[in-house]
Amino acid sequence: MRGRAYGITDLGKKRPKNEDFFAMDPSIGLFIVADGLGGRMSGDKASYEATQTFIEKLKNLIGYYNDPKLILESAFKEASKRAYEISNSDEYYGAMTTFTALFLYKSKFYIVHVGDTRVYLLRANRFFVQLTEDDTQAQILVKKKALSPKEAEVHPSKHVLTKALGHKPLVRPKLYIGNVMNGDKFLLCSDGLYIYFSNDELKEIIKKYKPKEAIEILIKLANDRGGEDNITAIVVEIMKSDSSIFGQIKAFLEVAFKK
Repeated sequence: MRGRAYGITDLGKKRPKNEDFFAMDPSIGLFIVADGLGGRMSGDKASYEATQTFIEKLKNLIGYYNDPKLILESAFKEASKRAYEISNSDEYYGAMTTFTALFLYKSKFYIVHVGDTRVYLLRANRFFVQLTEDDTQAQILVKKKALSPKEAEVHPSKHVLTKALGHKPLVRPKLYIGNVMNGDKFLLCSDGLYIYFSNDELKEIIKKYKPKEAIEILIKLANDRGGEDNITAIVVEIMKSDSSIFGQIKAFLEVAFKK
């Protein structure tokens, strides 16, 4: 599998501190966005520690197991435990984080997800879908048909999380699995980005530009439209998908950190 990826995290215009964190390791097909919150402005500790713990555990398991679901579940379990330790420490009490990871394995994608960070997929430059479901009070109302998806986007409870790492020792994530096709583009982002865009806008920008240019445009527009929160996004473009073994995944990586 060959492709290219680009990611940025940006402070935004209103927050004194960046509590988002993202990580990319195309050599193993892994891309993560985590949005920290709570704990007297120490959500950055939760997002960082959960992500690093997940990556470390996943890398340790790759050489022993060929089951990506088992690898992801085990790595997520360790990340959940670590986030709970942080949240219950004196220094970072109450710190929590969302967590969304995209894992490319052979010809499939796997997403492990908790919170309201999102993954979108653009396929064949035509079909643009949100792959993840937000863990929010508003989404619960949508599922109960008390709100329409459009109404949920402006509802007061749209950012009230029902799940986050750090809340409990073990949090059960959602797992999404699908096939990867040539030309697929994935967008991972925190709510600080997607609140400023319609799906049609996101689709057109991701469709028109390469990952680096698309991300830079999205970050600039999010700031121009308010920049109320930290803004983090990754775009992953699949150049060639095949069934090569895991260790043969190839990609090139461009990363920009803006604090």
